[in-house]
Amino acid sequence: MADYDHSVQSQIRDKLVRKAQTMENRPRQRWRTNFGMIASLSGVIITPIVLGIFGGGYLDEVWPQHFSWRLTGLFLGFIWGIGNAYFWIKIENEKIEKIGSDRRL
Repeated sequence: MADYDHSVQSQIRDKLVRKAQTMENRPRQRWRTNFGMIASLSGVIITPIVLGIFGGGYLDEVWPQHFSWRLTGLFLGFIWGIGNAYFWIKIENEKIEKIGSDRRL
């Protein structure tokens, strides 16, 4: 009769315990990850808006027109920021889906 290998059983048990601990800590990690993602996302949107406002203010002084360069810069910065956010979220979502599909295998 073959001897039962207790080391395999202990390895499986250790792996299950580590997995359970990971699952237990997940909500706190997810909150920190989401907070960081929101902060980064706001930076991705706000930075182009501020750059557009400052660039428009400079153009208002250097090359005045019958319209406001500052408002134009604000609008273009907003469009640029929203575009950045869209592509950033799209890339992050693809990474998350790839990690999820790798874990299923």
